[in-house]
Amino acid sequence: MEYFTDQINKVDELLVKGEYTETVDLLEGILCDEPDNKEALWRIGIAFTELNEQKKALKALDYYFKFDKNHPEAIEAYGCSHFKLGNYGLAKKHLERAAELNSMSSSIARNLGVTYNQLGEFEKSYDSMAKSYQLNPWDYRTIYALASAHIFYKRYAEAEELLKELLQMDIPGDFKRLALEGRKKIETKLNK
Repeated sequence: MEYFTDQINKVDELLVKGEYTETVDLLEGILCDEPDNKEALWRIGIAFTELNEQKKALKALDYYFKFDKNHPEAIEAYGCSHFKLGNYGLAKKHLERAAELNSMSSSIARNLGVTYNQLGEFEKSYDSMAKSYQLNPWDYRTIYALASAHIFYKRYAEAEELLKELLQMDIPGDFKRLALEGRKKIETKLNK
């Protein structure tokens, strides 16, 4: 049992770092030894979601839900997988359920905000992104999402502050590029 606890702790560290391939390798090892390991099942669902292997993610999470239907992070991953498949209505349903179960998760609030945005529910989207930022003002994905919402609502000064903050952080290159593009996009609007 201690072995599995140590392995799960390693998995959690890898998930935080975004090292999803290594995460899957470790989890597959655990699941080979113990196929019904609930801790490994929901985590592999998250890892597959992040690796854009949605069929595998949904299969792992469907199996996990036979043991526990009310795990907010598993439900969030399920919603995110549906979002990535373009099933925005299903994504909304699952992410709203995850938010009911854990209203203090900045990740759930951010993903729900992105889903609302995709569905054209812009006010709900902004409120969710603002809540996500309030819960975790250091998450670069949340900062970018809220900056984008500010741009949508023509709150260019607020967007500029967030984008500047984002560019001062150690963030992945794709988010740095998006932040730079966002600043360029609003540059002329700020000078009016």
